[in-house]
Amino acid sequence: MNFPRCKTVKKSLPIFLEGGNEGVLFIHGYTGSPHDFEYMAKEVNRAGFTVSVPRLPGHGTCGEDFLTTTARDWLRRAFDAYYDLKAICDRVYVVGLSMGGVIALILASQMNPPKLVTLAAATHVFDKRIVLTPILKLFTKKMPCENTEKYEDPDIEYLRKEYWSYNWPKQAAELYKLMKLARKSVSKITSATLVVAAKNDNMVPMKAAEFIYNNIRSEKRKLLVFEKSGHVLSNDVEKEDVTRAVIEWLKGE
Repeated sequence: MNFPRCKTVKKSLPIFLEGGNEGVLFIHGYTGSPHDFEYMAKEVNRAGFTVSVPRLPGHGTCGEDFLTTTARDWLRRAFDAYYDLKAICDRVYVVGLSMGGVIALILASQMNPPKLVTLAAATHVFDKRIVLTPILKLFTKKMPCENTEKYEDPDIEYLRKEYWSYNWPKQAAELYKLMKLARKSVSKITSATLVVAAKNDNMVPMKAAEFIYNNIRSEKRKLLVFEKSGHVLSNDVEKEDVTRAVIEWLKGE
């Protein structure tokens, strides 16, 4: 379906950076886009990896487009990107942020990548209203919310107006489906897993990282907590340290 006012801003375009025969798939979060991994993707590529950051359907375009997509669409795009990268790389590792971390857990439970990194993976969230979204979506698809933050970058400001200025009960219900599936999938994961959390995260509680760490089957796993960062660990005040930790995990034995 075409929406005349929709556009894909430059910051939201998929990122592909050719490197070595080890590939890294990055999966962005709910209402996010590839721009959340712009810095990390470049640094990981500089470290010798081939990098792919797909744009999940309905993200980075406009709210009307967002409302036409489902959890199945988001999962399918992540799996397709994994297969595409696997076709050109000997090994593929997976890194997911927030909802992308949830998708990464589901993917890892089925594809068994050698290494997995979750950044503030939203297996649990602070906002308890998410359990009501399967009912709320029957009455409203989106609701304005207070977001007074302004961005100098016109692309980011466009995304703020389209996505971050609303609550999305219909789409949050799709996220809730993924959260429940991810919680069931964790015990099947054998990938070497780095679980990263942010102490100042106002969306995902620390118990989410602890749940993943404590329930994953991986023989090699590590929990890392950053003291100053907020939810978007890949693009916050400690992004350099977070990125360094991710690269060390991907390059380690």
